Amino acid sequence: MVRMAKKKDNSGIQQAAGLIRYFDEESEDALQIPKSAVYAACFALSIVIYLANHGVWQWIWEKIG
Repeated sequence: MVRMAKKKDNSGIQQAAGLIRYFDEESEDALQIPKSAVYAACFALSIVIYLANHGVWQWIWEKIG
């Protein structure tokens, strides 16, 4: 007769609490990036993608070259 392993009901909660505690700590030596820099980079990247999708970069290269 084969016996099935028993489930541990509380192990998931304990593991999640350990991960939250691990990721909640911040290192003082870590690189600090301000929110405004992240917003500016996302905005600039979205403008570049928008212009690329509308053929602006191709038009500029044709005019230059």
